[in-house]
Amino acid sequence: MKVRLFSQPLSMALILTFLLYVSVANGEAVSVKALTPHPVATQWPDRIIATPTVSPADSFSVTWRTDNSVNRAYGEIVQADSDARYDINAAQFVAKTNNASLAKGVNNQEHFRYQANEGLPNVHYHSLTFKDLEADTYYNYRVAGATGMWSPWQQIKTAPIDTNQDFSFLYFGDAQNGIYSHWPLVLRRAWQHAPNAKFAIYAGDLVNEGASDQQWSNWLNAGQFIHRTLPAVLVAGNHEYDWQVHENAQKTWALSTLWQSQFTLPLTPALPSALQETAYVTHYPEMDVFVLDSEARGDINLLHAQAQWLDQALQTSTAKWRIVTMHHPIFSSCGIPLNSPGQDEPEIRAAFLPIMLKHKVDLVLQGHDHAYARGSIGTQNDINKTAIPSSKKQVKTVFVTSVAGPKTYPIKPTRWDEYRDYGVTLERIGENTPTYQIISKTTDNLIYQSFTSDGQIYDEFTLRKNTHGNKTLSVAKKLPPQRTFKNTGLYKSHHDLAE
Repeated sequence: MKVRLFSQPLSMALILTFLLYVSVANGEAVSVKALTPHPVATQWPDRIIATPTVSPADSFSVTWRTDNSVNRAYGEIVQADSDARYDINAAQFVAKTNNASLAKGVNNQEHFRYQANEGLPNVHYHSLTFKDLEADTYYNYRVAGATGMWSPWQQIKTAPIDTNQDFSFLYFGDAQNGIYSHWPLVLRRAWQHAPNAKFAIYAGDLVNEGASDQQWSNWLNAGQFIHRTLPAVLVAGNHEYDWQVHENAQKTWALSTLWQSQFTLPLTPALPSALQETAYVTHYPEMDVFVLDSEARGDINLLHAQAQWLDQALQTSTAKWRIVTMHHPIFSSCGIPLNSPGQDEPEIRAAFLPIMLKHKVDLVLQGHDHAYARGSIGTQNDINKTAIPSSKKQVKTVFVTSVAGPKTYPIKPTRWDEYRDYGVTLERIGENTPTYQIISKTTDNLIYQSFTSDGQIYDEFTLRKNTHGNKTLSVAKKLPPQRTFKNTGLYKSHHDLAE
């Protein structure tokens, strides 16, 4: 007698569940990556995300997705008020539409395919930049898919222009893994902690595979209304790049074409086309935020182009506070494999560090190392006095690396000893500890706070700058013990996480 196991076509989820049951029943140890949802595009708008422009006091950009049947999409915007039908006065604008091929693509090199997206149909991404807005003002906006298919109204506030106004922003290191299962908790906890933040910096490796539409689905859906109301300053990391498989089976490592389809970021005319929307600046009152593409380290010409642009942009910047964010750390804290140079990137350090020190960049916010690290380069007077970290010293630049996802690495045994000739001191570390950061600008200070995912303070310091541009770093006196793999809870490999 023949027995039919399955009488109907089975979903991949059911097949995996069956295989897992059989393997466990036979006493086999099986590691199956957890499944995640992957909603298909429809005529309704989804994956809506707001991003800043060069001038966020009078404009912001929005990008969203539909299926490829929607060839003409719209956005509406109106200044927020107390009326029940504020929408009556909304202005309507036609969006720019981009056909995004998920499985097969075309760039300036040739045709290629993304194996992660085999079988997925083309989708349309639509984008709008709302311009000529009033500063420090709430606006209501919505976007459309097919005729009559509008998103709910969203509310967003433009940046202030008053140089004396205090404001804060969020900063996250790598999410990358567990972007469906773990990352949303950290993002939402941070937003709850600082609901009035003006923007959020995501310092690269948002996903693990830059070409995977499913992983981008997880990342973009993790925030939902947060992404729609809190402008995202996005940094391209090495995992936003991916292998593009060409028709001749050759592979090219390049920025995923999904990056520029999904996001509308400031353009930088002075830079080559390969760096557009990955190296840019956005201006807030008394604060300029410069974004660099450190994964361009594979092309020394692109590194030098960014260094030259950064030098000129810092030279003309009149902001009191200058912040640089990039993915790869100037000073690496992790050696993978253990006791190896691992994560160190000397080409990046050679290209950017002299520019940062020349212009006394205040804060460098980074990712990549999957650990927490904070250090600084002091003035010559402090270097001559002591090499021991102190709670208060004169500094040129402070460097921070953090991780927001559950994939974490150990700090290398040498710490930053090999960088001693640069005058840099590693002053605080953290292992096995995802964090989020709230950074606040006041009239005279930049206040930095790092929190664990349960909302506990982990690190805190204040930068105070006098009229001559000299900075004092003051570290909070009562910080918890440094967290390491030895004094924290169990850690399990990230390989079975729900991406």
